[in-house]
Amino acid sequence: MRPKRILITVGILLLIGILIHVLFDPISSVKHNLEILRVHNKSPNAREKWDAQKIANYRFEIQGAVPLICLPHAVIEVRNHAVVKVETITAEGLRSLSPDKWSDPDWGEEVFLCDYSNFTMTQFFGLIDRAFQNDPSVILSADFDPDYGFVATYSYGLFVGHGLLSPKISECCGEFSISKFEPLQP
Repeated sequence: MRPKRILITVGILLLIGILIHVLFDPISSVKHNLEILRVHNKSPNAREKWDAQKIANYRFEIQGAVPLICLPHAVIEVRNHAVVKVETITAEGLRSLSPDKWSDPDWGEEVFLCDYSNFTMTQFFGLIDRAFQNDPSVILSADFDPDYGFVATYSYGLFVGHGLLSPKISECCGEFSISKFEPLQP
């Protein structure tokens, strides 16, 4: 009689555990918190590596998205820590934008990725720092360049678990990746 009762108890506990996971998916929340911790631990070292190199002039390609708002895809040139040139990438090739076209008039000041003048490595680190100060849960993922330390990819938005009672409504809102980084001579 006793082994049967233990088996029933274990079966009920297992069923409750599965039900909790299906309804609320606590594992995704734990994974998200571990990702935030990973970014929090790596960010200072990456920033230190970037700052130690004292690179003030550089060029890189950025591709990003803020769904339904803006889709930056451009080659950015930075001189003395400020954006000086933006060339959007189109099917026909590169097209230079004049500074008055660097930000979307409807979203530029409100949405970081809709304003090309934000695209310096210092500003990208600032974006992550503000997230840690204001609401670390908005950080979905971030990676840093192993050679230079700059923010190579970043994804931020609204994290919602994946269970039936907390469906994955959105893990979006903004993301970018940086490639083809090249330091420039002064």
